[in-house]
Amino acid sequence: MTTFTKIPDDEVAVINVDVSRRLSKISPMTYGGFTEHMGRCIYGGIYDPSSPLSDSEGFRMDVLAALRELDVPVIRYPGGNFVATYHWQDGIGPRDKRPRRPELAWLGVEPNSFGTDEFMRWLSVLGQGRARRVEPYLCLNFGTGTLDEALAWVEYCNGTGDTYWANRRRANGHEEPYRVKYWALGNEVWGPWQVGQMTQEEYARKAAQWAKALKLLDPDIELILCGREGYNDWDHRVLRDTCAT
Repeated sequence: MTTFTKIPDDEVAVINVDVSRRLSKISPMTYGGFTEHMGRCIYGGIYDPSSPLSDSEGFRMDVLAALRELDVPVIRYPGGNFVATYHWQDGIGPRDKRPRRPELAWLGVEPNSFGTDEFMRWLSVLGQGRARRVEPYLCLNFGTGTLDEALAWVEYCNGTGDTYWANRRRANGHEEPYRVKYWALGNEVWGPWQVGQMTQEEYARKAAQWAKALKLLDPDIELILCGREGYNDWDHRVLRDTCAT
C-alpha cells in the first residue's frame, strides 16, 4: 500500500539530487532484452520472410533498426513459458525437415522455422556496426527437457572438438562456435501454469546437479538461476541450497 500526504500550501518540498555521487557501477546487462516464441514476437515480429520489410534472410529490418537504437547488450531466447516444452534439436538443420510440434505454453503449433542458428545469425546482424556483439542468453528446458539435451545444446553452441554436436553445428554451416556464455536454468518453475512446476527444494537440487555437469563440459559458461517475483523466500532458499550442494 502507498500512502500520500498532502504538503501544506505554506510549505515547500525540497529534493536534492547529487549527480556526482555514485554508489556502485550498474552492469549494462541489466538492460537486456527478451524474445519468446509467443504471439508475433518471433514469427511476424523479428522474423517474417513474407514481409516486404524483411531482408533476404527473413529478418524484419524495421525491428532491427528499432532495437539498434536501444543498444541492447544481451537478449534471452527462446522463452519464457515456451521453453518448458521446447526441444532445441527440432529447430536445427534443413527447414523442410524440421517437425511441427504442439506448443503447450500458448496452445499453438510451433513450426520450428526459427531456431538456434537463426537466432544467432539474427544477433549477428543486429550487432553489425557495434563495438561489442549482442550477447546471446539461452534458456534451458527444465520442464520436459533432460540434462543430456541441455549438455548437447551447450556442446552444439560452444563445442570446439571433434564431437557429435559440435560437428552437427559445423555440418549446418557454422564452423566456429557461438561462444554462448549465459544459460538460464529454467523459467518460472515455481508457477502453477508451468509445465514441470517444482518446489524450491526440488528446483535447487536439480539446478545444482545440472550445473555440475554443464560446468564440466564448459567451465566458462555462466548459469542463471530462476528467481521469483516480489518478496518471498524462494530466491534465498534456492541460492542457499544450490550453492551448498
